Amino acid sequence: MRIDWSTLALQLVNFAILVWLLQRLLYRPVMRVLDARRAAAEERYADAARAAKAAEQQLSELAAQRAAIATERATALERAKEQARQVVAARRAQAETDARELLDEARRTLAQERERVLAEARRAALDLAGEMARRVLAETPESVRVEGWLERVDGHLRSLAPAERTELSDQLAAGHALRVVTAQPMPVEAQERWRARLRESLGADIAIDFESEPRLIGGAELRFPRAALSFSVRSMVEALGEEARRDGKPR
Repeated sequence: MRIDWSTLALQLVNFAILVWLLQRLLYRPVMRVLDARRAAAEERYADAARAAKAAEQQLSELAAQRAAIATERATALERAKEQARQVVAARRAQAETDARELLDEARRTLAQERERVLAEARRAALDLAGEMARRVLAETPESVRVEGWLERVDGHLRSLAPAERTELSDQLAAGHALRVVTAQPMPVEAQERWRARLRESLGADIAIDFESEPRLIGGAELRFPRAALSFSVRSMVEALGEEARRDGKPR
């Protein structure tokens, strides 16, 4: 077999030229395109990674916000419940207070009405007692009335301690007169008997004046300059009314 070296050399030159042309015109552009595409792909991958990371961060922030919102919502609900409980408790307390005040006011009103009715009943009873006493006294002989009250007054004065009678007598010194007040004008003869009996107890030289006041109903009052002794029917009726008021008060 005979080798044609010129042809072989020519073929090698053609192969080298082909390789150079391929590298020059095909391989390098293709590699540039591939490198560009690879760079673009890497850039897109990096962008995707950054986007995924940003998305994960946003998801974490959203989850944290949701947790915060849930916590805040639970706190707000608990606060609202507590406020509602406080409002209910305050209204209940106010309602109880109002109810107590209404009950107390009703009790005070009833007590006032009761006191008013009792006062009216007492006044009516006192007026009736006074009217009955006036009628009884009107039917009693005047001499009996005068002597009866004189005996009562004289008995009271004689029952006083000496110091008390002296104190009453001292009030009548220096010209001060003892005023004897009766419901009806006293006859002159009766006045003289009263003067004699009163001077036996209070002093022989005391001055005694007689007056009349129909409101006394009956009996008499001894009015000293700084004291008074009442033996009138009116005073007895008022004393009975005062005792009735004391007995009618709650204890």
